[in-house]
Amino acid sequence: MLPAAIPAAAVGLLAQDLVERRLGGPRPTAFLMATAGILLAAADRTPATRSVAAGDLTAAGAAQVVALAPGVSRAGATLTAFRLRGVRREEALRTSLVMSLPVTLGAASLTAARSRRTPAALPAVVAGVASYATARRVVGSSRLYSGTALYRLGLALAVVARLRKEKH
Repeated sequence: MLPAAIPAAAVGLLAQDLVERRLGGPRPTAFLMATAGILLAAADRTPATRSVAAGDLTAAGAAQVVALAPGVSRAGATLTAFRLRGVRREEALRTSLVMSLPVTLGAASLTAARSRRTPAALPAVVAGVASYATARRVVGSSRLYSGTALYRLGLALAVVARLRKEKH
């Protein structure tokens, strides 16, 4: 699974500033959030028939590169890739969480190095524990996917509404 994280790590290291400058505004972020939510909802309707294979890891690695864009969740992108390829929910979730660790740690390390400050450990620990607890609770449940898709769509709509309000 570690090799699947290499493309996102390389692109993140080389192009993260460019990606953030080009796609980091509220409009592109809202669009990407909504698109990711719709794709996740559609992907979860794909029949779950099999375990993760090498081609699935390649697709999920490419999805992690897409997730460098603001508004695209790394876990959501890999889940979408796995589910579109027919991987069972539980295995898609477990593999997605494991795959996201190296890139997430690398991104946090890069951010800390660039800011020359040590990131606060407490938020990272809380986020990790919450992710683990959520994953344990939703295994075998379809609520994660539909809830996540709706959350992303709702958040994107809230951003668009805020932008429209600021415009007037």
